[in-house]
Amino acid sequence: MFVTSNTDTLKCPITFELFRDPVTGQDGHTYERDAIITWLQKNGASPQTREPMTIDSLRPNHIVKQLVDEFKSSSLQKHFLFRFGIDIRKAGKRPIFQTQGKSIYRAEWISKPGPDVVLLKIEGAKANREAGYYVQLGSHPHIV
Repeated sequence: MFVTSNTDTLKCPITFELFRDPVTGQDGHTYERDAIITWLQKNGASPQTREPMTIDSLRPNHIVKQLVDEFKSSSLQKHFLFRFGIDIRKAGKRPIFQTQGKSIYRAEWISKPGPDVVLLKIEGAKANREAGYYVQLGSHPHIV
């Protein structure tokens, strides 16, 4: 099966997150089920075409679900340079910096010495998207 490297096609146009439960509306567009239901309850029309649309018109999009599952599976199979719990671990329980949705912890190398390193914990609605940017930066020698 085809696995796309451009994740924009696997994201809901309302939430901008990877689909978990994709549905297609009578407008022909695919949305995250919870997001489009909330949208339709407030607006009663397609967010893409502005034409009237009902919750009853929503149908599961099994193809998109399969593509998202395959994308996630292939992402897990990537061999990253360092792995949490194997190469590095948290050096303390308390973060050295914390703000809404982000915490930075001191970290230490487990089996081999290396440069100073920190762990960044990201939470919230856009965590996966933001984490994706950091993964793209993963070629940097001091970013794990």
